[in-house]
Amino acid sequence: MKDCAAKMEMLPFINLTLAGCPKAMNKTILVVEDEKFSRTIILATLKAHGLNCISAENGQDALNILSVSKCDLILTDLRMPILNGLELISAIRNGEREPRIRRDIPIVVLSAEKGQMIDAAVDLGISSYFIKKEPIDNLVPRLKELLDIPD
Repeated sequence: MKDCAAKMEMLPFINLTLAGCPKAMNKTILVVEDEKFSRTIILATLKAHGLNCISAENGQDALNILSVSKCDLILTDLRMPILNGLELISAIRNGEREPRIRRDIPIVVLSAEKGQMIDAAVDLGISSYFIKKEPIDNLVPRLKELLDIPD
């Protein structure tokens, strides 16, 4: 039960407010999250706000999707099986594994806390990061700016 309560506390973090913005409707976000509950909530919220979404359960799945699909932004967790978020970011930024992937695609990291993994992600060239405990108002302007959606 504690697990469920902890997950429910996360809900406000994905209440994005991009609705009513026509420019948002032609943007595609790749959500990379291994936790099914979190991924489902994020996808439902983004779709409710008119954003096209593609999802992946890990970094390797994300690379496979990126090699055949156009995405405008990546929202990724860091701790995942198979290929974690840092490995995914490195592969994208360095053009490793799949040269057809846009190396400059905006990447926003989602994390429970700031620490060494966030520092490493910043060093790899992420566009932004979001600590899940922050108010959603701190994330929305970042996403709008990265997706070139006016306020």
